[in-house]
Amino acid sequence: MSSFETVQNITSFRECNDEIIPRKVLGKVLEAGRNAPSPGNVNAIELIVIEDDGKLETIADVTGDERVSKSPTSVIVVGDFERTQRRFGKKNSETATYSETACSIQNMRLVAAEHDLSSLWLSGFDEDILGEIMNIPDGKRPVAVLSFCFTDNPVPLEQKFGLNEICFYDDYGAQVGSVFDGFAWRGIREEKRIYSKKTKGFWKKMKEFFD
Repeated sequence: MSSFETVQNITSFRECNDEIIPRKVLGKVLEAGRNAPSPGNVNAIELIVIEDDGKLETIADVTGDERVSKSPTSVIVVGDFERTQRRFGKKNSETATYSETACSIQNMRLVAAEHDLSSLWLSGFDEDILGEIMNIPDGKRPVAVLSFCFTDNPVPLEQKFGLNEICFYDDYGAQVGSVFDGFAWRGIREEKRIYSKKTKGFWKKMKEFFD
């Protein structure tokens, strides 16, 4: 499966199979998260693997999503905001930390999908409450919960806006409609070259006329 196909095959879940995630597979998922891009190479994330049923139920209560309790394994992504603050200052530490955690989560979901795992990304919960429950020290916060499972009924990603609705060429709002009928990026360059040549020819004729 190509990287492009894997991105399209990321799925979520409503129900989980009664199947434990092998350590070897989980290890690859965690390694993918560890190797995410890090602004300034600060390495501001830590990962807490949760497999205890009682703790999964507690996390489900905090996040407000019962699917966490159905999964055999969840990962709490912890951001070290003190570390990023020392590197980027207080104003930019939040952006840097959340950027790294988002990259880490996407990496983990991609590798999970390669191993037929569906995943659930949760954020926006009370970070202080979960941090206290998990004994996370001051200066660090749980910024996301990522749950994994095997399921017979994976939920596909929701539809996105079409590429021709969100992608512009050379300037905001400038769309080349014919180009987005596929991945013919060479076509963009060719159209640009042709129009540029025609424009130069037009101005050359105008110059000759007025001379």
